[in-house]
Amino acid sequence: MTDDLDMGAILNEYGLADTIRLALTAGNDMAMICHRLETVAEAHTILGTLDQTVLDRALENVARAKNRLVPPTDFSLEAHGKLDAEVRQLRSDVLGEAEADTRSPEDGKRSPVEVY
Repeated sequence: MTDDLDMGAILNEYGLADTIRLALTAGNDMAMICHRLETVAEAHTILGTLDQTVLDRALENVARAKNRLVPPTDFSLEAHGKLDAEVRQLRSDVLGEAEADTRSPEDGKRSPVEVY
């Protein structure tokens, strides 16, 4: 799986069509488009132009990975609270108590981890 192919650093150098083509022919099975939903339709069209063997390989790999997945456990507010407390404790152990309570100056705009 790629990182976000909709990043300027990639698109400015290669463009979306070349980026997707290069990503899949390099062996990636999934090409991620993370920010602009309108780009997804364009990406779908681009995928239709790729060699069928590349697409078949990617689809087979994704199907194989999906077959190995374990079904998620049922959601439990109690279990979520326990995990949340463990993550908070880890943050405190790593950063120190005062720093663990400090939020990013960007207030989580760059990373969901910072929203904690």
